[in-house]
Amino acid sequence: MAESLPITRTQRQAAISELIAQGLVTSQSQLRTMLADQGMTVTQPTLSKDLAEIGAIRVRSAQGGLVYTLSDDTGIPGATLDRMCADMLVSAQASANLVVVHTPPGGAQYLATGLDRAGWDSVLGCVAGDDTVVIVARDHHASQRVVAQLLSFARAERGEE
Repeated sequence: MAESLPITRTQRQAAISELIAQGLVTSQSQLRTMLADQGMTVTQPTLSKDLAEIGAIRVRSAQGGLVYTLSDDTGIPGATLDRMCADMLVSAQASANLVVVHTPPGGAQYLATGLDRAGWDSVLGCVAGDDTVVIVARDHHASQRVVAQLLSFARAERGEE
């Protein structure tokens, strides 16, 4: 039997974000069970912290029940993206109107979700794999600006500027 690596915080939060994005999560206990079904054991305090860090909130659904959704606490586009970049950005490089971003394994979808939620006019969309995000920018100049902004976010949050 192959030995598996422990699940990272980034991978766990990516899984939580994906489950919430599917509109399936109504409670923390349900979310813990869903994560356990994916092989991720998490304590309730850790789960609460993860939900806060990814900007998950409970809202009333159209059917009247409470469900978790992802929200930007500040309402300012990109306000949580700086934290995501500090935690997950390994590299970012532009080529024509594309930007290739590398993350640790399991982090790409989480970062792509943050980019999509940021709503940048210069970004047409993102495609995420396991550890790579391809960002389609409006043009070559926009891709250069996207790289500069992502790297700036990461450096500022890490205290490198």
